[in-house]
Amino acid sequence: MTVALMALAGAATAMGSVRTDQLITDGWTFYPGYDVRKTPETQTVSVPHSWNLTDVFSGLRYERNTFVYEHAIHRDAAMRGRRVFLRFDAVNAVADVAVNQQTVGRHAGGYTAFSMEITQALNDGQNKLSVMVSNAYRTDVAPLSGDFNIYGGITRPVHLITTGPDCISPLDHASSGVYVHQDRVSAEAADLTVETVLSLTTGTAGKQLRVALLDSDGTVAASAEGPVTGENMRQALHISHPRLWNGRQDPYQYTVRVELISGGEVVDRVEEQTGLRWFSVDADRGFFLNGRHLDLHGVCRHEEGYRTGGLLNEQAIEEDGQIIEEMGATGVRFVHYPHSRQDVWQYDKRGIVLWYELNLAGPGGYLMPGYVKNADLEANVMQNLEEMIKQNYNSPAICIWSLCNELSFKYDEPATFLRRLNARAKELDRQRLTTLAICYDQDKFQHITDLIGWNKYFGWYLSKGGIGEFMDEAKALSAPQPVGLCEYGAAASPFKHAFGRRSTNRLHYEEDQTRVHEDNWIQLYNRPFVWCKFIWQYNDNPSSIRDEGDAKGMNDKGIVTYDRKIRKDAYYFYQANWSSVPVIRIASSRYTDRTEAVTDVKVFTNQPSATLYLNGKRVAKGRRDEIGRIVFKGVKLQEGDNKVTVRAGRLTDSCTWNLRSGAKKEDSQEQRQGLDGAV
Repeated sequence: MTVALMALAGAATAMGSVRTDQLITDGWTFYPGYDVRKTPETQTVSVPHSWNLTDVFSGLRYERNTFVYEHAIHRDAAMRGRRVFLRFDAVNAVADVAVNQQTVGRHAGGYTAFSMEITQALNDGQNKLSVMVSNAYRTDVAPLSGDFNIYGGITRPVHLITTGPDCISPLDHASSGVYVHQDRVSAEAADLTVETVLSLTTGTAGKQLRVALLDSDGTVAASAEGPVTGENMRQALHISHPRLWNGRQDPYQYTVRVELISGGEVVDRVEEQTGLRWFSVDADRGFFLNGRHLDLHGVCRHEEGYRTGGLLNEQAIEEDGQIIEEMGATGVRFVHYPHSRQDVWQYDKRGIVLWYELNLAGPGGYLMPGYVKNADLEANVMQNLEEMIKQNYNSPAICIWSLCNELSFKYDEPATFLRRLNARAKELDRQRLTTLAICYDQDKFQHITDLIGWNKYFGWYLSKGGIGEFMDEAKALSAPQPVGLCEYGAAASPFKHAFGRRSTNRLHYEEDQTRVHEDNWIQLYNRPFVWCKFIWQYNDNPSSIRDEGDAKGMNDKGIVTYDRKIRKDAYYFYQANWSSVPVIRIASSRYTDRTEAVTDVKVFTNQPSATLYLNGKRVAKGRRDEIGRIVFKGVKLQEGDNKVTVRAGRLTDSCTWNLRSGAKKEDSQEQRQGLDGAV
C-alpha cells in the first residue's frame, strides 16, 4: 500500500493549510533485519505489529532480534511547500528510520513516541520508508530486565503528518507542542499559562497565536490572542469558578484549542483536553484531591491485551477501564513503562488517578540488574523521562511520576542517578509529585523523590510479620516523607481449589489468593497514611521468566484472568470494599466438586446483611464485617447437588456444589483440566 500525499494536499488546501494526520496502517513489508539475500523472504503485515505474539506462548523464551519494516510513500508535485513529519507512537525498542535508504533518525526506548521531519528526504513520486527495529538484549537501552516481556515491533500507530511552512511543532519530544500549566487552581478561580512551541520557517512577522479554553459544550470559557514573538509562546488564561476534574465523582475536562494565524488565516491548529484540579499527599493522612481526602486504592496494570502483547489495542483498553471502574478503584498504577496516550485518556475520562511509570525497571528478586552505571543507559533513561512527561503533560489523571521500579544496591549504586532524574522531572513539571517503587534496601531510597512506594508480598513470598507492622515501620523510617504500598498480592488459578492449603509452585489455589488479600486489606483499610494501595496485579500477564502455576510464561497474580473472562474471588472481595454499586458474591463458587459435607459459606458484599439459602431452604442471616465479608459457619451439604443462594434485598447470587463424600479427596478440584481455559 502507498500513502499518497497528493490526496492530502487537496485536503490541506481546503482546510486553510492546517495540518493533516493520516495513519500508515496496512501494506507494510516485513522481513529479518540481517537477511542479506537480494530477495529475502518477506511478509505483508499491518501496523501495529510484533513478531512475538505467538512464540511467547511456546515456552519460556521468545525472539529478541532485529527486523525491517518498509512502506511506500508517494509525493506529488502539488505537495511542494508542505512540510512532512513522521510520528511513531512507539517502536520497541530501538528504531533506525530511513527514507530512500538514507537515515533520517534514530530512537531508543520502546514505550515513548518520537517524531522526525522528512520533508527534505522525500523525492517527487515514489519513496521508500524503511524502519529497522530491534528488541535485542543490550545494556544502553531501558529496561534492562523485568518480570514482563519486551515485545519487538512497531507496537503503536505510525502517523504521517503534513503542515504548512509554519506550524505548532510536532518535534518537541513528540508532544502536542501545547502545555497547559496550572499555576493556581481552586474552586473559586484558575490561573493557567498555555505554553506553545512553534516551528517557523518564514519568521514571526504577521503571525498571531490564539488560545481558547472551551467547555464540554464548546463554549469559550477563557481566551487570549497576541502577536508571535518567538518559537516559545506563553499566554495567560483566567477562569472564575472552574468546574474541577474531581476524580470519579466528576471527571470534567476542558478543551484547549491553539491556533497559529498568518496573514489573517489559520495555518495550524492543535486541540488538547485537560482537567483542572489540585492534589497533595500528607504523611499522616494520605492523598488529597481538590482539598478532600481520597483513599487511593486500585490495581497495577500492564498495557497488554489478550494475545496482543504490547500492541495498542483500544478495545482492550476500554474493556479494562470498565472492569477496573466497576471494581471501585480510585487509582491505577501503570507498570513498568510509559503507556499509550489512548490508555491515559481512558482514565482521564473515568476520573481514576494515575501513577505513571518510567521504563527504568529492576529485576525484583532476579539476577539481572535494572541499572548499571553506564553513561549511554543514563542518557537513554533521561531522554525517555523527558518524552514521558512532555507527551502526557496535560493529562488530569496523572498525578504521580514514578522514576523506577525495584532497583537495588546489589549492583551499581543507583541513588545518585535517581536524584538527577528527580531533579529533571521537577524542572519539566512543577505541578506533579514524584515517587519510586522499591522492594528491598529499606534504608537507602528515602527522600530521593517526593513520595515513596513499597512492593511487599506478605502472606505470599514473606511468611513472617504483616503488612500493617511493616508500613508502620516504613512510615517511621521515612518521616516526614509519605509512604505508600504499590504492590501486594498472591497468585491464583480459578481452576484450582482447596480450603486451608497453601499454594505450591504448580498449584495456585484461588482460596489461598483470597486469604492473602483479606489478611492484607484488614491491616490496610484503616491506615490512611498509606497514601496508595495498589494490588499486584489487575490481570494475569505473560512473563517469559515464569515457570509456575497453570502455564509456563505466565504471572498469574492477577485478580482477573489474562483473557478477562473470569474475575477471581479477590476481585469481588475488593469490589465489596470499594464499590458504591450494590455487590453480592459467594466465594469459592467455582469450587463445585466437594468431598467435605460440612463447610463454611463466605459471601462478599457491600450490603449490611444477607440471607443464606440451601436447596431453597433458609439457613441463616448474617451481618457484614468491617471488610465486606459475611461468613456462615458449619453449613451441612447433602449428598449430590446443592444449590447455594444468598440474598440481600433484590441482590442474589447462586451456585451449585456437588458433594461426593465417598470420592477420593484431591489436592485440587480440577487438576484434570490442565491448561484448558487457563490462558
